[in-house]
Amino acid sequence: MRKKKDFLFGAFILSASNLLIKLIGAVFRVPLTEIVGVTAMGYFSSAYNIYNLLLSIATAGLPIGISVMISRSLATGKLRDISRIMKIAALSFVSAGAVLSVLGMVFARQIAVFMNSEDAYYAVFWLMPAVFCISVVSLFKGFFQGFGNMAPTATSNLVEASVKLIAGLSIAYYVSRVLGGSDAEAVGGAIAGITLSTFCAMTYMGLRYLFRKQDYRFSREDLLKSPETERKILYRSFFSVAFPVMLSSISANLMAAIDSFSVVNCLKGYNNIERSNFLYGAYGNMALTIFNLPVIFIGSIGVALVPEISSLFVRKEKKALKVSMERSVKTSAIISFACAGGLLAVSHEAVALLFSDDEAVAIASVLLKILTFVIICVGYTTVFNSILNSIKRSTSSVVAIFIGSAIKSIFTFIFVSIPFLNIYGAPLATCIAYPVMMIIGYYFVKKHTVVKMDMKEIFFKPLLSGVLCYIPAKILNWLFNMLIPSRYTVILTVIVIAAIFFVLILLFKIVTLDELKGIIRKDDKNKEKGNDDEISVQRD
Repeated sequence: MRKKKDFLFGAFILSASNLLIKLIGAVFRVPLTEIVGVTAMGYFSSAYNIYNLLLSIATAGLPIGISVMISRSLATGKLRDISRIMKIAALSFVSAGAVLSVLGMVFARQIAVFMNSEDAYYAVFWLMPAVFCISVVSLFKGFFQGFGNMAPTATSNLVEASVKLIAGLSIAYYVSRVLGGSDAEAVGGAIAGITLSTFCAMTYMGLRYLFRKQDYRFSREDLLKSPETERKILYRSFFSVAFPVMLSSISANLMAAIDSFSVVNCLKGYNNIERSNFLYGAYGNMALTIFNLPVIFIGSIGVALVPEISSLFVRKEKKALKVSMERSVKTSAIISFACAGGLLAVSHEAVALLFSDDEAVAIASVLLKILTFVIICVGYTTVFNSILNSIKRSTSSVVAIFIGSAIKSIFTFIFVSIPFLNIYGAPLATCIAYPVMMIIGYYFVKKHTVVKMDMKEIFFKPLLSGVLCYIPAKILNWLFNMLIPSRYTVILTVIVIAAIFFVLILLFKIVTLDELKGIIRKDDKNKEKGNDDEISVQRD
């Protein structure tokens, strides 16, 4: 049977692929913005927020639910449960994806009008079939992640991103330049390319599952010896994990959808609709695009963490659980603080590298500066929620996200309605919401695992890493801009600061060489196997 992989190795694979994906995504948005303009990209962002909301209903909780259930089945030897888990997931989530795709296409115009962006109709319509495709992709991602293999997920993401770049830009250019279509229609063409990319990813994952290796199959003898969980209990266990994750994702994406609605609606109170969409385009398409680059690294750690934590928890290995939790939180926090420090130092240069509209760049760079603080909170929140999902305490993560979403929505409406704050009220509201989610998440993790993590490891060392990234980045950015002024100097700054940062975190012993070896080692040979100390789990 396949050896379980260390979660940091899985996170490393996902992070490497996601770096390429995000770079491809940034490359995709930059020429698309040149083709259709900043205002039309506001339609793109509005459509994407609705798409993500429907996607969260159809697929959120699916990969997590499957991976948790499969990792537990492997840990307890209940091999016959695995095929039944896949059937349950396919019946419930994939069918939901199909229904939502059809409904989204039928009511695309009404959705666009509701979002105060009637011209977003084409984008909304062509994006809806992707909901079904991604629901199928998520089914197979969950299967492989349950075995601790993140490579299929990484590859499918790369397939999707590559096709999106080529097909999306080609169709948008053809509609705009050859057919002479409107900017809204060109955005719809780009979205059609995105939908095609999800179909390609679905085809890849389907073939990968169909022709999977023997490591993922079991002999008849193994299956006959395997104990079997009662069907009713299996259903209940699966949905006890998947449903709360779905609710938390819906809450988070509902927050983004409300953002689109409330931000544009509030801006219209003292701007015309064109100006409102321009400002939202600078925020949603430019600032958030760069903000999401480091966030994807953090999300990779959360995804890779689930099978290992779930397996350790069900086997009641308290010492190993503590080690795994501390490593995951520390790794995520170091990345978060470093990225926040680096982005704070080069925010204007980073936006100017990708986008050319001077006014939009000036606005987006300030928005990005405000959002850098949020990256730190996202790092902790993501990992805390992943831990809670792994130990069947997903309801607690729902509570944290729901409260944070409510706070975000309320303060967005209040802040953006103030002309003095204008569009800058949106990221300020986010800076209030995420610390609340982070604190609630930490409280629940501490309560339900009764594991006391070392604050020096999970906070003070990462904080130092942020300082060690910000100061050299600020100095280098100033120096390069003075000696070789160019919009591309930020690339040189990032490359040099990455090397300096790597040396500094080793010099200050923020991470050790042994910890770095653990990231690139496939098998978890150094995992501390604790005594079978029972973990006290308190009930909600």
